[in-house]
Order: sequence, then structure tokens, then C-alpha cells
Amino acid sequence: MGQIPADATHWDSGDWIEWHRTAIGKSPAPSIATPSDPMAALTALNVNMLNSARAWWEATGEHLLVYDAIARVHAALEYDLPVSGEDPDPERMIRICVLPPHGPGNTVDVDLGQPFSAVLLVRIRDNWTVESRMVSRARLNCAEEGTLKLSWAALPAAR
Repeated sequence: MGQIPADATHWDSGDWIEWHRTAIGKSPAPSIATPSDPMAALTALNVNMLNSARAWWEATGEHLLVYDAIARVHAALEYDLPVSGEDPDPERMIRICVLPPHGPGNTVDVDLGQPFSAVLLVRIRDNWTVESRMVSRARLNCAEEGTLKLSWAALPAAR
């Protein structure tokens, strides 16, 4: 087994130790490791965005504007939805809404005039974990136009 270099930062999660070199190498070009598993890359991206948002909140008390991106990556990981773009078919379009951590409430406004087949409500909790609930438009029991206030507590829990 090799040694972790002195110029490395490392993380010990209990399951594995991961380390990355921090010293500037001889080449000015950045080193890019491409994971063979796209889901691993999305998972790493999700963790990095959550850690950045948390660090910014702890340092400034302000929100970093990444919550929509965190919700999209979460939707890709948990529901196999595309990370970018939307399906042009309104029968398959999912409206992704976000409840940020340390936010003022647990409700979002959904524009019923927009086409969608379901709403995915992603909640980033105050402890920076992510959970979500999805409900079809048919189960919303709402009008065809206007705005619907959707609360986390009103959505059915995941089975």
C-alpha cells in the first residue's frame, strides 16, 4: 500500500479514504479525471454543490444560488430525469420545485398555466440533506389556470 503524499488533502468516511493532491504540479493544464460511471459523476457533483452551499451559508448567512441545480441533479439521480432541458411532450414533463434550507416556509407556488404532468418537490433540509416527493397533476385537484400553493406536508410521503 502506498503512502498519502504530504501535499494531499484526504477524507476518511469510515468506508474508504480518498485523497487529492493539492500542490501545483509541473504542468499548467488542470488534471481531469473522467469517471467511467455517469451516475458517480452526478453523485460527486451533488455532494460538491451541497457542500459549497453549506459552506457559503455558514460563512455568510446567505444562500448560494445553486438550489435549482441541486434539485435537477437529485431528480436525475433519484428519478432518472434529464439533468438539463425538458421533454417537449407535456404528458411527460415534470415541474421541479425547490424548498431551500433555512427558508421562510414549506410552500412553493406552481403556475398551473404551464404544461406539466407531475410536480417534483425537492426539499433541502436545514441539515443539508435532500429529500423529494412527486405528485401527478391529476392528483393535485386544482384548476387549469392560476397559481397553486403546494406545501411539503400536503404531499404524500414516499412509499
